[in-house]
Amino acid sequence: MEIRSFPDQARKRKKESEPTTDDFYKIGKELQNRSGQNLAANASENRRFREFFGTGANVALIAWQLLVYYDLVPESGLILHMLWGMFFMKVYPKQGPGSAAAGGSNGAIDVKTWRKYLWPFIGAIAELEPYVVSDYAVIV
Repeated sequence: MEIRSFPDQARKRKKESEPTTDDFYKIGKELQNRSGQNLAANASENRRFREFFGTGANVALIAWQLLVYYDLVPESGLILHMLWGMFFMKVYPKQGPGSAAAGGSNGAIDVKTWRKYLWPFIGAIAELEPYVVSDYAVIV
């Protein structure tokens, strides 16, 4: 999938540089309580990421880029919050276990904080549907 360059209006969010798949791996490792470990070989790291979040880091990066491009990132939303949403959609945990997992190696986060970022990101990802799903079915 080709990502077009970002328009100026989408750049209104302050950031130092565009994220990479390694950034997603590092944030994902924190949520998996593996923050003290070095990044494993790409295949192993990607497998672990997929098992935890339901998709590879490269697909998560593309989703983030599309959210930024179409100005759908919720207010004060971070990559971390998007990964909370992806984890939730993969596992669908109750509030307590979900907020505990979202805290990663830092311990559980407040349930209200978890919900504050979780649901807007799930909605934002759903808003990408017209841009990533084809209207035409391919019959093989």
